[in-house]
Amino acid sequence: MTALLPIVEQLYDCQTDAERAAWLLGVPQGIILRDLSAILIALRRAGFLAGIACLEAEFAALNATRLADGRLPEAHELAVNEARRFLADVAQNGGAV
Repeated sequence: MTALLPIVEQLYDCQTDAERAAWLLGVPQGIILRDLSAILIALRRAGFLAGIACLEAEFAALNATRLADGRLPEAHELAVNEARRFLADVAQNGGAV
């Protein structure tokens, strides 16, 4: 048994970048905050460098200071949306990056 949550262990069990991308799209943001290091290790071991970049965009947005109306600054919003589009493409196209 490991100290990882079962949802994070699922990432370690992924066999393809498509599976990893789908996992990144579905994981709760709280898990990203709690287990960022373990998630990064799994993505590095798998060589899914594009996934790391997407994860970093999500993490930066989670830690960004919000605007007065509660929205994200435009740069973070654009980065997260682009990262999610990229991951969706990888998940749907079987990992062809």
